[in-house]
Amino acid sequence: MPKIVDHDKRRQEIALKATTVFLEHGYKNVGMRQLCDLLGMSKSAVYHYYKSKDELFKAATEAMVNYDSDALLDFPKAKDASRPQRIDNFIAILRQLAPRFFQEMQLVADYINVIGHESVSSDPSMNVANQKYLALLSDYVCSASSNELYTLMLGLLNHQLMIGSELKDAYISDLVDKHIN
Repeated sequence: MPKIVDHDKRRQEIALKATTVFLEHGYKNVGMRQLCDLLGMSKSAVYHYYKSKDELFKAATEAMVNYDSDALLDFPKAKDASRPQRIDNFIAILRQLAPRFFQEMQLVADYINVIGHESVSSDPSMNVANQKYLALLSDYVCSASSNELYTLMLGLLNHQLMIGSELKDAYISDLVDKHIN
């Protein structure tokens, strides 16, 4: 009897596994052959699901953002949440991103180095990440202030990175409270 494969699920599995490869090796430093080896797949198997490294990178970006989004499924949406719950949601998003933030910023810098600064605003992978994190902040914290909250979140993640330790929840709460209505 032939094996039944859920192709959508398989695509998602490959994309999520590729996030680890890209985070570890960067974008510029890994070619499709090495990427396939690190995924433990043949080139033909990967090409069955993704036409190019760029397409796989975009899918990996989306898979990581979806992974972050899934971590919030049990949290109340902003429209149903109290102000303290929305602040807690912001902290949860920040804490979800923090462990891999340094690697992600290295990957983003590597990727931008390849595509060029002038291409960032029109790049599909950059747009996927930016739009999905803005939507996450809008859905779980405050839709009217999602841009400001995204800037704050990236700033706080960089702040933590630069001081080498986690920021206190009370400090984050005070800053977030100023940006939600």
